[in-house]
Amino acid sequence: MKYFSKISVVLIIFIGSFCVACQSDISRRAQNIEAFARLYGYARWFHPSDEAQEIDWDKFAVLGVQKVENIKSTEELRDTLYQLFSPIVQGLQIYKTNKPERFNSDILLSPDSNAKPVVWQHLGIDLKNELYANGYSPYKSVRVNKNEFNRSTDATIVCKIFTDLSHLRGKEVKLSGYFKTKNQKEENVKLFIQYHLPNDNIIHDVSVDSQDWDKQELTTTIPEDATLVAYGLWIVGDSEVWADDFEFSVDNRGKWEVFDTVNMGFENGQIDVSQANDWKTLNMQYCTLEVTDKNAHSGKYSLNLQFNFSGKIFDQMPQFGEVINEPIGRNLTCVVPLTLLTNDSVTYPTSESSSLQSLKTELAKIELKPAFNMQTNLASVIIAWNVLQHFFPYFDVIDTDWNKVLGETLKSAFTDNRRKDFFITLSQMIAQIDDGHGWFYNPERWYHLPIRTEFIENQIVITASNNTGLKIGDIIKRIDGKPAMRALNEKEGIISGSPQLRRHRALNILGSKLDSGETQLVIERDGNEQSITIPNLLSHKPGAENKYRNETIVEIEPGIYYVNMSRTQVHQFDEKVDELANAKAVIYDQRNVYSEMQHHIIPHLISEPVNSPWWNVPQTIYPNRKEVEFSKSNWSIHPKQPLFKSKAIIITNPGMVSSAETALGIIDHYNLATTVGEPTAGCNGNVNPMQLPCGYNLAWTGMKVLKQDGNQHYLIGYEPDYPVNKTIQAIKEGRDEYLEKALEIARR
Repeated sequence: MKYFSKISVVLIIFIGSFCVACQSDISRRAQNIEAFARLYGYARWFHPSDEAQEIDWDKFAVLGVQKVENIKSTEELRDTLYQLFSPIVQGLQIYKTNKPERFNSDILLSPDSNAKPVVWQHLGIDLKNELYANGYSPYKSVRVNKNEFNRSTDATIVCKIFTDLSHLRGKEVKLSGYFKTKNQKEENVKLFIQYHLPNDNIIHDVSVDSQDWDKQELTTTIPEDATLVAYGLWIVGDSEVWADDFEFSVDNRGKWEVFDTVNMGFENGQIDVSQANDWKTLNMQYCTLEVTDKNAHSGKYSLNLQFNFSGKIFDQMPQFGEVINEPIGRNLTCVVPLTLLTNDSVTYPTSESSSLQSLKTELAKIELKPAFNMQTNLASVIIAWNVLQHFFPYFDVIDTDWNKVLGETLKSAFTDNRRKDFFITLSQMIAQIDDGHGWFYNPERWYHLPIRTEFIENQIVITASNNTGLKIGDIIKRIDGKPAMRALNEKEGIISGSPQLRRHRALNILGSKLDSGETQLVIERDGNEQSITIPNLLSHKPGAENKYRNETIVEIEPGIYYVNMSRTQVHQFDEKVDELANAKAVIYDQRNVYSEMQHHIIPHLISEPVNSPWWNVPQTIYPNRKEVEFSKSNWSIHPKQPLFKSKAIIITNPGMVSSAETALGIIDHYNLATTVGEPTAGCNGNVNPMQLPCGYNLAWTGMKVLKQDGNQHYLIGYEPDYPVNKTIQAIKEGRDEYLEKALEIARR
């Protein structure tokens, strides 16, 4: 026995030493990759060389992991990083932090005395994602004096927009006007008519290319299911155009009738974009607009547009000689130039062609596949972390050490054994920024319990069930042997968002698993505990209990209407608009709905124009969010008849996020309705998704949105006028306490 005891002690010591050695090895490897990661972000998004645009940066991230992962010494790491980056980062220096070196910007000078500066400017950041591939994106990244314009996203538009299509649907329309152009290439100026369908966006256009005043005309038929019509002028490239005497007509039984008469010949002497029916301008950063009396086709005024593209999207730029001088870890500091020079051909200095070609050859051998691969996973962490490190706009209001998160996530990725484990690692990473838009999609599928739960009276309560063994009102005490609250907290740890949104979403996936199987629950019913085993299913979870959940618009009491925002379509609302306008009260149930209906309702609640919140898009020229300024914009909603006399009541909860909060922000600021329920999510602003080499896509919020009064919206949301705390008794009785409170207010 003593002999075996001695062996056991030795074995335990050996295993313990081995585990410590493993952890030490992972820590060193992670530190090497951290150093590569920080330099990677500086080089990819802030160094403006032509050579840096010629490589596949996803593959470069994988190659970097391969090169540095197993390096032992600081000296070898420094040399390896320099060999990797120097073909694409001109002027790169890497030195030991405790032995600083001087940077001499003269090495970047061009022999051409007329050379122009090349720098990166980021409005948000353009991640080349599919979401904005065929439409306007609020995010843009350019190299000033090197950027090529994009005909789809960089064009300036002057247009009229109509949402009331009652006199246009199913009819032929005609747009005409008089135009002349100067110094323009073919198809750089177009007359267009555009209409939106439920799942499509159709544009009809004709080129404007005459150098003397000439009439252009365009006809099309507006489909019955169109939801929006816009028409106007589109200009891009090195172009100038004059426009005058627009006419937009509709064919009524064979007779053309003028549909729009507001400022069609610009005789107002200006364009007032705040007026509902005047011209609107989109994407003006490269274009100057003037209503001028110098060159009219008829009358006194005409419109002049001049498009001049340099790639510059805002004023601030790094100056020649400015560099990134930052520690990257492992006692190493990097120097990366922010500004190079160009002679309109190449950036200077150029790389040695053999070293650049050697790098491209290595990159060509790397295959990116969505299957589980450790080095591809680590590369994906590097890319995702850097995008957020340099461009996420809310670090000032969250309590997160993002630098620490990089090392923690890399170490976790080293221990993952399958794709599903890595999905959890990524989810824990994005959870650290509290972003309600923040998640990784194209993920693994969840196997859910056939129930819905809510946190009521400090208990986790079943509020809907498709399992005969569970009843509404049952309290979940344990899940697979864990206390229910611990299981809930674990789910919250992989969800990004405000506290109220985390809990809301965690309750929706409580008991869910990434593998098929079953879950053992301990529930409390009528004071008694019992165990029950429930299969996890891929099928949809049951809908929340609500008496009117299958209705659209219904009069639930004389003069009091209920609008189910999750089911009501615009045409159904329009059919009932007169009844709703003259009702005593209308209850709009907005719980868990990403509906655009609120934006359709607001025009009927106002007698004068109202404004959206301000969209603050970061203007970034330096890494690590230094000296960031913001481009501000918003838009207006104009009144629409009939003006509702009815009292408006909105039911809210944390499932209201993003677009729903835009509408509620307008309603809250202008006191257009009474709100009942729970706080909203506290997350707004356009999503900016990107695809990662591991096959997952990262979504996150790319702009900062404040409330109209300038106060913080992120993480806070909108508090209801009448908060409602649900009770377990009401759940058992099948009562909707939110709706009860709304009805109480409606009856007053």
